[in-house]
Amino acid sequence: MRIVPGDGVTGTALANGQIALRAKGRTDRFRCTPLAATMWFALRHNDGFVDLAIEALAHSWGTDREKVRVVMEAWSRKLIAEGWLKPAQ
Repeated sequence: MRIVPGDGVTGTALANGQIALRAKGRTDRFRCTPLAATMWFALRHNDGFVDLAIEALAHSWGTDREKVRVVMEAWSRKLIAEGWLKPAQ
């Protein structure tokens, strides 16, 4: 599976380790915790390929791949539902 930012979505890294997401034409914003920001960067670094992002994070964090998958899938479902992420075509 491959997921990418929603239409017009950009992210800004903040000094506290969070990411602020905003989108053209939207007034709301979304702040990702430092953990979620790491998942955002992993997705972007791996061109939206979820499996590659999961593998990179599991290796970096020294944890089980399936644990990372559970967290990333829950997080990405929420962001897809809110329009911050979307499945790639």
